[in-house]
Amino acid sequence: MTTLAKTAHTIGVDIGGTHISSALVNREKKQIIDGTYVSSHVANMESMDTILQTWANCLNKTINASEGVPLSGIAFAMPGPFDYATGVAKYPEGFKYGALNGIEIEKKLNPFLSNKDNLPMRFLNDATSFAVGEAWLSEAQGHKKQLCVTLGTGLGAGFIDNGIPVISGDSVPPNGCLWNISYKDGIADDYFSTRGCVDAYEQATGKTVNGVKELAEGFDKDSKAKEVFEAFGEDLGDFLAPWLKTFKADALVLGGNISKAYFCFGKALQSSLNTHGLSLPILISQHMEKGAIIGCTRLFEPFFWEKVKDNLPRL
Repeated sequence: MTTLAKTAHTIGVDIGGTHISSALVNREKKQIIDGTYVSSHVANMESMDTILQTWANCLNKTINASEGVPLSGIAFAMPGPFDYATGVAKYPEGFKYGALNGIEIEKKLNPFLSNKDNLPMRFLNDATSFAVGEAWLSEAQGHKKQLCVTLGTGLGAGFIDNGIPVISGDSVPPNGCLWNISYKDGIADDYFSTRGCVDAYEQATGKTVNGVKELAEGFDKDSKAKEVFEAFGEDLGDFLAPWLKTFKADALVLGGNISKAYFCFGKALQSSLNTHGLSLPILISQHMEKGAIIGCTRLFEPFFWEKVKDNLPRL
């Protein structure tokens, strides 16, 4: 096994449905190093070599910008389905990143990288990485138990207790996931996502919009858009309240693109939580994907790694 460099510098990577972003992170300062952040589009239906080469092109720019700084490794904020313990992709063939199905990422990606030595790689769920990063970056605010939710293409969640993700036990859903929990006529992901908002508007008006940003732009002048957002906020509060209670969360953190429209649904969400007897603060992420990039690098922090290494989901 590759010996870990004794350094606080780790490359953090956020893998999205159609993009990769990477940056050098100084873990001691919880900071992305200026000039090392790189982002690139990924054609996720291409061959394994094409996808890995695209990832490597982005990573190599970050590695080269690191100017010889000793690296402890590369940490990935990775969407599922993925075996986070072994680093093996589980993406179904025929779907995005399907060409990586069954592939051990560290073994296959390292030959594409410009670093002369193979870099160890560790993997954390993307929503969990965001949650870990948000909790880590907001330590000074004193919140110990946070539920961090990403609202975007899908519904992501991370339950954080004193900086450590909780994925098992009676206080959280299996694997700390909310997206797949039954809700109304489907699952939560069907409602608390971009497609959920777009579908709700189409059902109300018969009209199609491109996304939540377009809906938010019409909030003040379109009564139906306003109704959709208010229902979204009310339903989200109803859905999250039981989990906020069982986890005994002292803060709710929202990220993802839909959180940028908080001004449209925030009052309804807060009112809904109040109805359930909850008055905890709702915090809107100021870091977004960079929070995930910073958060996943904690995998190379010895204390954090000891806490999570035996509990990484094998979804």
